[in-house]
Amino acid sequence: MPNPYIFKTRALGPNAKNSTLTFDELDNSLLFLSSSIGTLNGLNSFFVQANGTPLQNGYSLIDSYNTAKTTFPTGSNRYAVLLGPGNYEFTQSFNINTPYIDVVSLTGYKDVYITGSNTIQVSADNVYVRGIDVGSKNFTITSSLPNTIFKNCKGGDSSFGGSISSSPYIISSTFIDCEGGSNSFTGEFGTAEGTFTNCIGGNNSFGFDCAGIFNNCQGGDFSFGGLVGTIEADCLIKDCIGRSSSFSPNGFIDGILQNCTLILGDFTPHILALSNSGKIIDCKGNPDNSITNIL
Repeated sequence: MPNPYIFKTRALGPNAKNSTLTFDELDNSLLFLSSSIGTLNGLNSFFVQANGTPLQNGYSLIDSYNTAKTTFPTGSNRYAVLLGPGNYEFTQSFNINTPYIDVVSLTGYKDVYITGSNTIQVSADNVYVRGIDVGSKNFTITSSLPNTIFKNCKGGDSSFGGSISSSPYIISSTFIDCEGGSNSFTGEFGTAEGTFTNCIGGNNSFGFDCAGIFNNCQGGDFSFGGLVGTIEADCLIKDCIGRSSSFSPNGFIDGILQNCTLILGDFTPHILALSNSGKIIDCKGNPDNSITNIL
């Protein structure tokens, strides 16, 4: 029997406009929506359709967020601002500054695009931010935020707590499937003590001081402790890729490097940086594919 219900996409998203969605694709979208709302009831969410100009969409987002703030949300009574796929623009940077108000893409995809010259700034802890792409701008985080989760977000250089100054950040948030440019994820001077999964940074990313959990992440030159940083005793860096002068070869390795790959180099210099608690397990140099095991 032919399917009497035809579901089609809008202008933005993973499929072209007016593409027919399969039941699996529709189901995935509904699952993303369900995970956005969690235990919230229908009164605890605000939907921004994104069917206007970028500035109009930006004003709608701000209005919805400000309305959510007036409800005085708590840990047991959270609110969510659900954003439809589209372009959003602000006359000044939009500040996520109130705990327990989540700001998330409706679909779960990276399809909320922040256009113009202003960006997103996150200063509140206990929030969930998902599916926001600020382009080449700085996706700004202003403090540690240990209870905040970023998923499927993208920014430019110095994003996600990155810094090129001598006044670095300590970042303790959870990042999943996020992407930044150079000096991202605490940059070359900061302390990365959060959880990072499937994230990509440019040169000088993922901290001078690594004290978190890193799974399947990729950095450029001078990443994951850089040349002379510290990989702390409680740090695990697993299945990660760094380029030249990464993983602290001339610094201190007190934690664990496991199944990591170093592009344009090998792990021979790192052996001298190991402390009694440090371990290098099944790590591979490139281009010679040499394996280093120091347990």
